[in-house]
Amino acid sequence: MHSLVVPLALRPPAAGTPAPQPTNGDPAPLAGLDALAGWDDADLVLGYLPPGDGLEATVAALGRRFPAARVAGCEAVTQFVAGSLAAGGVLHLFRFDVPGHGAEVEVVPGSVERPPDPARLAACAEKLAAGTPVLVVADGLRFPAEPALAVVRRELARRGVAGPPPVAGGLASQAEPIEGEGARVFADGRVFDSACLAVALSGVRAHLEVVRGWDPASPVYTVTRAAGKVLHEIEGEPAVDFYRRFFTVDGRLAPLPETSWRFPLIVEGPAPERSGLYRSMRFFDDPPGAVTLWGEVETGDRVRLGMGNEASLVARAAALAGTGGEASPEAAVLYSCVGREAVLGDGARREVAAVHRALGGVPLSGFFSFGEIGPTPAGGPAFYNHTAILVLLAEEEPAA
Repeated sequence: MHSLVVPLALRPPAAGTPAPQPTNGDPAPLAGLDALAGWDDADLVLGYLPPGDGLEATVAALGRRFPAARVAGCEAVTQFVAGSLAAGGVLHLFRFDVPGHGAEVEVVPGSVERPPDPARLAACAEKLAAGTPVLVVADGLRFPAEPALAVVRRELARRGVAGPPPVAGGLASQAEPIEGEGARVFADGRVFDSACLAVALSGVRAHLEVVRGWDPASPVYTVTRAAGKVLHEIEGEPAVDFYRRFFTVDGRLAPLPETSWRFPLIVEGPAPERSGLYRSMRFFDDPPGAVTLWGEVETGDRVRLGMGNEASLVARAAALAGTGGEASPEAAVLYSCVGREAVLGDGARREVAAVHRALGGVPLSGFFSFGEIGPTPAGGPAFYNHTAILVLLAEEEPAA
C-alpha cells in the first residue's frame, strides 16, 4: 500500500459572502492536484475539509479529479497534515498493491428522529467480526453515534466476537458558535446531513491505540441519576453543586464549561465495557441543576475527575505512537478530541508533531473531532471524549 497526504488551500467563506464558484469545472484551490503525477489511479481518497457553503462544489470536484477512487470524508475545523496542523483541508490518498485489496464505503443515515437502519449497522459489525478494519466518520451534530455503536456491540456479541474490534473514527467538527450547519460527511460526490460513513479496508492490518494522558484528580464517586448526555446527580448531590465544589476558588466560580475541559470526567466502571471512557462538559446548569456532557453517562457509573496538561498529553501520545504494532505502518490516521485542542492550545501542534516523529515520518492525516470512536478492552467499540485514537495501517502480504 502506498499513501500520500496532501494539504489544500480551501477556506470557508466569510459570513454574508457567496460560496466560491467553480473555475473551468473545478474550484481554484483544487487546481494544484493536477500536478500529482502518478496518483490518477488512487483507490481511496479520505478528505477532511473546512466547514462551509462551498463543500458541495469541492466534493464534486474531487469526484472529477479521482473518478476511479472511493472518495469519503467529513468537515473538520482543524486538520492534521503529517506533523503539522492545517485549516485549509487535507486529502489522504491510498493505492493498494495487491489485487482484490481495497476500500468499501457504507453510508448509514440516521438521526434521533430516524434511527439508523439496524441492517446497515449489522453489515458493519460483520466486517469487524471478520477482522476487516473499519474507519468511521459521522455527522458531529445530528447522527446518534452512541445508540448506533450500541447496536454494533450487540451484533458483535451475538457473533461471539471477543477482544477489541478494529474500528476507529471521529465525529465531524464545526467552528463555534455551533449553529448546526456544518459537521457533515460526504461520500462519492454527495454530501450528507445526519449520516455516518463506514470505510472498510479489505486486505489491511490496523493497529489501534487509545491515547489518553489524563491522571486521576479526585476520589471515585457514583453517578446516582443520569439520562443520556445529561448528568443530574453524583452521590445524590445535584451535578452543578458537585462541580461548584471543585471549581470555586476564593469564593468565585471559575468559568464553566471552559475550565472543566482540563479536568474531564473519567468513567472507571463498574461495567467493563465503559471503563476508561472520558466525558467532557458541554453545558453547565443546562438543564437547570444539571450539566450536559458531550457523551452519554449512565446511572451507576463510577467516575472521578481527571487532570492533564500539555506535557502529559504530548508525552503519552508520543509513547503510544512509538509502539509500532506488528509491522511497520504504511499510513496513519489520528482522530483527536477538540477538548484536547482546547487544553493543549499552542501545544496541539507539538502533540501531532511528536506522534509523526515517533512514527518515523509515516504519512499522517486526521482532524480534531467532536467525539472519537475506538475499541475498549472489553465490550466492543465505544464513544470517547477528550481522547485521541491513533490508527496505524499496513497492507497484508499477498497470499502465497
